[in-house]
Amino acid sequence: MDDEPDEAVEIVRRTEHAAPTDEAVRQALAAVFAGESIDAYEVSVALVDDAEIHEVNNRFLQHDYPTDVVTFNLSSDDELLEGEIVISCQYAAAEAEKYQWPAEHETLLYVIHGGLHLAGYDDHEEEDRLTMRRLERVYLEKIGLEPPESHRHLETSSVERGSVG
Repeated sequence: MDDEPDEAVEIVRRTEHAAPTDEAVRQALAAVFAGESIDAYEVSVALVDDAEIHEVNNRFLQHDYPTDVVTFNLSSDDELLEGEIVISCQYAAAEAEKYQWPAEHETLLYVIHGGLHLAGYDDHEEEDRLTMRRLERVYLEKIGLEPPESHRHLETSSVERGSVG
């Protein structure tokens, strides 16, 4: 058994909206998983439009509206993290315009958010949501992105940076 991480990320593009490069998506997930001490993973990322994520959100979560990201943890054991992340680049483009930063960066925020869900984080309760927001900022910074001033909800004040790798 070797000590090398077992990393596999498949990226499927079904959108005409701006999207980050495959390398940027892989880098964002690698940052999250390294920080969360996950070295074996197989994840697929689907970059889609609002209509497709609306269908996914309705079919699997019974939410009848488009959203930013939907994540499915498909792991069957503790040895290998397996999952799917579906992201609406159309939704990201609209949000990015609101926050005045590139759509590709907003999409990478969603990649990180999905990666955190796969790593076991949840955002249903306020305290958990704040933890995820802080970690999103930490991982954005790890891949060299600084959220705009308007993304104040991504503050890191109470997260120990050393605890995330």
